[in-house]
Amino acid sequence: MSTLIQKTSSLTRKSRSEKSIFDYLEDPKATSTLPSLKSVLSELENLTQKSNIRIDEVTRLVQVDQGMSLRVLRMANSVYYAPSQPILDVQDAILYIGLNTFRGAVVSSRCIEKTCHIKQETLDWKDFWTHGASVGHLTVELASHLKVSELSLESFYLMGLLHDIGKVVLAHLMPEKFDVLYAEAILARKAPAVAEKEALGIDHCHLGAWYLEKQGIPLALCEAVRFHHNGVTEQKPYSRHALVVQLADLLARHYHLGHSGNESDTGDPFASAEWKTYLGQCHEGVVDGEDFKGALVERIAKISDLVRSLIA
Repeated sequence: MSTLIQKTSSLTRKSRSEKSIFDYLEDPKATSTLPSLKSVLSELENLTQKSNIRIDEVTRLVQVDQGMSLRVLRMANSVYYAPSQPILDVQDAILYIGLNTFRGAVVSSRCIEKTCHIKQETLDWKDFWTHGASVGHLTVELASHLKVSELSLESFYLMGLLHDIGKVVLAHLMPEKFDVLYAEAILARKAPAVAEKEALGIDHCHLGAWYLEKQGIPLALCEAVRFHHNGVTEQKPYSRHALVVQLADLLARHYHLGHSGNESDTGDPFASAEWKTYLGQCHEGVVDGEDFKGALVERIAKISDLVRSLIA
């Protein structure tokens, strides 16, 4: 804690000569070194989007990556999937969890690889992506019960996984400022988005949406990231998607699924405006508030086990 106090004591007013986050965002040299998702998306296209792709082709590609092979096997044997017999073969594991889940695993793994070199002291990237992957799976769980949904469940996983990607942008472009801001937010138990807006004039939600737009991510996903902290109150084109991500984030934080640098109190997610609004958008007759709550809590425990098998 003394380290955090030392960090926050250095948070001073920006001098005229000091670059702002907007200067960095407008500087091609700075932004060109940001970790790219384009290579990840290209890999996924080559891996699973061909119309004539065969599962044995995917398996051979995965087997070359020992770390990915282990992750897929751990996922298939997790409590979340609970196979009747242990799955020991990579191809069987991919078939068992399905290509969509496999694609999500690839994105999650590559995101960790792309950010592990970013040096900062306040936020552990393994915890960060544990939180992101948990929000991704929870977003899928919640989205599967919506009355109206224009997007695939895989798209919901991506927007959940990447909802805090703006923190990666900030940590990369302004690592010292990032550490100070997040140390201050942790000490004050203040939401990072509030601390970011106060100090920088922009929060990680908008930074994340900017980054994803630059990476060619579809607008629907970008907007869900942009508004994932005010999906209930803002009537925006993709507010329904943002609401689901926001609720998934509250649930992940409440049940301590990873850590994203946010120590602010969530309260009871099931007593929140987000939960009430979400239930109003679910299938009639499918979701009974209390019954669904109990089933969801059980799923959260299994999601925790699944994500540990992915991130470990």
